[in-house]
Amino acid sequence: MPVWLECDNCGDEQTIPDRDDAPSGGTRCPVCGERPFTVRREGLAWHPDP
Repeated sequence: MPVWLECDNCGDEQTIPDRDDAPSGGTRCPVCGERPFTVRREGLAWHPDP
């Protein structure tokens, strides 16, 4: 199931990067430098209540 991040600020999409732990923590958008992200996945479907 493919997973990617979408920047909430500029909408740029990236796959989840392998990164070193930074003292300040967190992942920044490589385009705008902001931190808020939405995680997106393909293949998810809502299931109705039984």
